[in-house]
Amino acid sequence: MADNRKYYYLKLKEDFFDTDEMKILESMKDGYLYSNILLKLYLKSLSNSGRLMYRNVIPYTPEILATLTGHQVGTVEKALDVFKKLDLIEMLDNGAIYMMDIQNFIGQSSSEADRQREYYNRMKAEKEALAGENTETPELPEPKEPVLPAERKSNKAIGNYTTDFEELWEAYPRKVDKGQAYKKYKARLEDGFSHEQLYEAVKNYAAQCKKQRTETMYIKHGKTFLGESTPFLDYLPKDKPVQSEAEYDDNENPFGRSE
Repeated sequence: MADNRKYYYLKLKEDFFDTDEMKILESMKDGYLYSNILLKLYLKSLSNSGRLMYRNVIPYTPEILATLTGHQVGTVEKALDVFKKLDLIEMLDNGAIYMMDIQNFIGQSSSEADRQREYYNRMKAEKEALAGENTETPELPEPKEPVLPAERKSNKAIGNYTTDFEELWEAYPRKVDKGQAYKKYKARLEDGFSHEQLYEAVKNYAAQCKKQRTETMYIKHGKTFLGESTPFLDYLPKDKPVQSEAEYDDNENPFGRSE
């Protein structure tokens, strides 16, 4: 008899526990409990492409997550707070939890870029619905089944960087994972942001890091700072609107940023 059930699995790189985030996490008191909780949340979110919300309606509270993960409620609450500070999760106003970078752990194929774009568009759509004070449950696109698995290409395949990116990377305060950062940089240019905007945001972020630098301060990876959720917008001047080239054409905001 044919087995038509869907199976999901978590694919981790061999250096997963050597990343800065995991080293910081496990160096904390109860850090190994936090890493166990994180892996269980990754697994729990796989069937919904990285989003944690029971049947797309009921938020996973710390009490529910404590039951599901087998940990104390207080431990789960502390873990969630740490995950947010390390940019491992994002929690929306309606209680939905998005596991950041989850797409890196469910395989890779020629459709990876489309799958990444679909994931962040889904999260953006939910943010827009919440920002518009929509009291109804937002109509979210159904997640596509993860594509399994082709081997991940090494960042070494990204060899030639543009002069503009080299200028930006020279100013960035954390020289980690340059190849992935370059991918995000090119994606933001395709979104319509200019090099000048991205470079200005990087310089402002670097200045803040230098001013506030402490042993415990966490500096974002370049791929996160330039990621689809556009955290770099927080480091552009607030006295003038941030517009991409596309906005000059149709005066619409294609990014829907609500933060």
